[in-house]
Amino acid sequence: MTALSDLLERPVRDPDGAEVARLHDLVVRISAPAATDDVEGTESGRAANGAGNAQRTGGDAGDAATRVAGTTDARGEDMADVYPPVIGIVARLTARQGSRDVFVPWDGVRHLGSDGAALATSTIDLQPFARRDHELLLGEGLLDRQVVDVEGRRVVRVNDVEVAEREGVWRLIAVDISVAALVHRLPGGLLARRMAGMLGRQAESRAPLIDWAQIIPVADDGATEGGALRLRVARDRLDVLHPADLARVLEQLSPQRGAEFLEQFDDARAADTLEEMEDERQAQVLRAMDPERAADVLEEMEPDEAADALQSFLSREEAEDLIERMDPEEALEVEELLHYAENSAGGVMTTEYVAVPIWATAGGVITSLRAHARAAEREEVDPLPAALPEIYIVAREGEDAFEPRPASAPVPLQAEGRLVGVLELRDLLLAYPEARLFDIMRSDPPVVHPDDDAVDAARMIAEEDLVALPVVDEAEHLLGIVTVDDAIDVILPAAWKKRLPRRYK
Repeated sequence: MTALSDLLERPVRDPDGAEVARLHDLVVRISAPAATDDVEGTESGRAANGAGNAQRTGGDAGDAATRVAGTTDARGEDMADVYPPVIGIVARLTARQGSRDVFVPWDGVRHLGSDGAALATSTIDLQPFARRDHELLLGEGLLDRQVVDVEGRRVVRVNDVEVAEREGVWRLIAVDISVAALVHRLPGGLLARRMAGMLGRQAESRAPLIDWAQIIPVADDGATEGGALRLRVARDRLDVLHPADLARVLEQLSPQRGAEFLEQFDDARAADTLEEMEDERQAQVLRAMDPERAADVLEEMEPDEAADALQSFLSREEAEDLIERMDPEEALEVEELLHYAENSAGGVMTTEYVAVPIWATAGGVITSLRAHARAAEREEVDPLPAALPEIYIVAREGEDAFEPRPASAPVPLQAEGRLVGVLELRDLLLAYPEARLFDIMRSDPPVVHPDDDAVDAARMIAEEDLVALPVVDEAEHLLGIVTVDDAIDVILPAAWKKRLPRRYK
């Protein structure tokens, strides 16, 4: 492999060996998703990107892609999609009138190495270079920028870029994050070379090179290359990261960068990631988002998590604005939780639970759960709670547990009423379908009230070995539940909150 820093600013020579320019940068083609139209083939694309790149339309860039089509690496992946090919160089011409950057397509380059580039033709298009969509300048687009190391689950700075020739095609292979690489780029001199060599030997065991296939770019602050980088990211490369790992990545970024990075995810995955972060950090990232996007993400968050983010670290005006943008039903749940003090049982409870009427049977509840799950897959209803440790049995005033009901009567899963019992999911699955909930439930479960201290609720969960603790009002109507992960958040010191994996998410 060859370091980009060993190529940049090297001589560019014509076929006769005379130096005509300096190698300013390498241009690689970033594969766009299959559903994305190639704007380079359109007249509007040509006009938008400048006449100076006419040589890259159709033939030259297409030929470079054609030469690597069908080539696969050891994992069977198309190398053109994983390791972008070099499609040309940017040569910097210097004259009395000043310098000018021009593009030389790859078929016009006979040789590339640490001694510079040799051209295959003496004819160069002198139109100023302009980067096009799906193209990336390795020097300007990657050096000194932040990227995410997927395997290491961290944000790293690119200190150099490694390219290599594979089967006749130069490709972007890896990034170098070592200090030695940074020192290596310093202006020439014996001291710089010695420092680079010394640091390189010290870093050999730390694997400073990161395979490009393990890199996810971080949206930058306006540089044109950011758009091209985002096109390269395949969904499976993002999905390998657990939300907790993504949260650790976001903690290393500024709120604005974090919000930009979350743009690569759908609302549900962005919400899962935010839920793994500290409340203050959640609020900062939400504030940096577009308000409509922030409201959509809040809708996907657990109501108690959304309320925590809105309650403590956003102004009342900011919180009210986001709530108004949310779906009315989701907004109502969050607003109800905002009425409770942050350090109370009501302030840490969630309203995501399953409550069924006392007259239901085990088989009826299971049938309704399955039907709801299928409807959620069709996006007709909201999904069942991710945390489903128990089923809660409630009774309305005057409701008779023994009143005969048709076997086909649907069982509501969000019934309201006085809490009369709790049924663990295991007991529900093992019960006979015709068994009445009244006969298999656990009566008189421990409960807390919304104004009770959150620490007392957490202590009760620990002492009673509970997975969740119901929260009821003075009339014993079920309002929500405090889950064991909520209790952990309350008991653990602030520095440890969100760092343990969520048991039910």
